[in-house]
Amino acid sequence: MRSRLKSVYHRLHNSRVARDERGAVAVEFVLVLPMMLVLIVLAIEFSLFWWERLTVSTATFDATRAVASGHTPAEGYALYNQLAGGLGAAGADGGFSLAVQPGLRSVRSRTNVTWNWPFGLPAVLGANPEVQLKASAFFRLEEFWPGPPGKFE
Repeated sequence: MRSRLKSVYHRLHNSRVARDERGAVAVEFVLVLPMMLVLIVLAIEFSLFWWERLTVSTATFDATRAVASGHTPAEGYALYNQLAGGLGAAGADGGFSLAVQPGLRSVRSRTNVTWNWPFGLPAVLGANPEVQLKASAFFRLEEFWPGPPGKFE
């Protein structure tokens, strides 16, 4: 009985059907491809999110610095619109506020805008597709030596 089982095993193992692996690579490719595509799209979306976040933060900082260095608040708003307006950040100037406090000799700004995912993949995966991008900046106006008293440098 044992020798008969061995001969059946050897015949199946050495047969052409048992050795044929021509479709194995295609099957593995079909199994791995969807996961790889999801990872690639998520990497692209995360990089776009990070770029928008840095753009909103930089626009807030630069607009506040411009007002602190002597420009008018209207010019600060215009600079923010110029820097953050062309991107996907929801509504340039929509969530941007700028406060000049002469008594405290300071300039403060805050930004809070809603950003939507460009491809909507997080919504498909069950996450919230809207993210609040927040940024703030503060500059204190100080007089530095040398310079005439009462004049900012």
